[in-house]
Amino acid sequence: MPPLELEAAAARAFKAEYGAEAEIAARAPGRVELLGNHTDYNGGLVMAAAVDRYTAVVGRARPGREGRVYAANFEGSARFPLADVTRGEVGTWPNYVKGVVWAMQEALGAELTNGFEIAVAGEVPLGAGLSSSASLQASVAFFLLQAGVAPGKTIDQYVGETSDVARMDLAMVLRRSENAFVGVSSGLLDQFSSLFGRQDHALFLDCQSLEFARVPLGSPGPAIVVCDSKTSRRLADGMYNRRFAECNAVVDFFKARKGDSVALLRDVSLAELEESWDALDATCRKRARHVLTENQRVREGVAALRAGDLVGFGKLISASHASSRDDFENSSPALDALVEAAEEAPGFLGGKLSGAGWAGCTVNLVEADKAEEFTEAVRRGYFQRQNLEADVHICRAAEGASSRPLEG
Repeated sequence: MPPLELEAAAARAFKAEYGAEAEIAARAPGRVELLGNHTDYNGGLVMAAAVDRYTAVVGRARPGREGRVYAANFEGSARFPLADVTRGEVGTWPNYVKGVVWAMQEALGAELTNGFEIAVAGEVPLGAGLSSSASLQASVAFFLLQAGVAPGKTIDQYVGETSDVARMDLAMVLRRSENAFVGVSSGLLDQFSSLFGRQDHALFLDCQSLEFARVPLGSPGPAIVVCDSKTSRRLADGMYNRRFAECNAVVDFFKARKGDSVALLRDVSLAELEESWDALDATCRKRARHVLTENQRVREGVAALRAGDLVGFGKLISASHASSRDDFENSSPALDALVEAAEEAPGFLGGKLSGAGWAGCTVNLVEADKAEEFTEAVRRGYFQRQNLEADVHICRAAEGASSRPLEG
């Protein structure tokens, strides 16, 4: 759905819920991870892309000290006082909106200057690894900035060629919202991608130094085809936390030998890992090898794109999946079947699992003029292997979060 149509749908929902016209619209994209699986919380390197699937937030500021939210996708509503933002039941959508308000007020050291009422409409598939949560967070934040209710902040600080510093600060605030308020452990990748996206560009991020770059994919660039396995992610959170602990066990091993120079797995070299291979736990060392070789694939991926080598970049994406499958062990029979079906499809350049893994989706780089053929072939191949119907989304790398006043 074109983003303006999504905003219009949200505006209709707003009028139906509140009996008034929305005055402001904001939107933010979902994201795919191209390279850098499970590297972000290890202080590593990541390549991602914002994609043209959005969450739209429309609404208006209102007198009083209350936030009101209507979610069109769920046909549900919530309201909460700005002076006492508390988390609701774990895993429910209002926490993401409340968390943005909580984290922005904490960062500003002051309450929002007015209340607000908003309606939310989204097309980022839930549970498919496209980070619908970060898309929601970023769109809510941009609504609040456009509404002028964040004391000391104006939307102009977040727009244009000089906006990167402000957007990075906002990404950190939104990550704190998800970590400390919602209660989900995550790195910076999701929020960064939703805020920093650019059409036909990949995004490079060094999660330790916060150095970043927008790297051209070509214009027009390749299709980014997301294939949802339609399998449950119920176990993903527990496995994610286990991998987090396994990586930290390797950090602790090297910290005991090297001292404070090792704070994150990023601070260990591949050569050091290989030298200590026999002394390390057999499982944990494989997790570390994935992370460290994945960092190298990101470096090589940036170089490949800057050289215009999409074929080479695609091969790195496929190598990432093999490493996730064999060393990090966060793939699944369904995800492997999706990748195998993609490898046999027309236009395939590279494919891998995206996000936490264990279920969810794969991301594939595909020659743009063969995206439809690719899609049909993957659906057939996946059904033959798993007797499941995959949801397939043909995406393009897209612009990051934005907002605007609506014409009255």
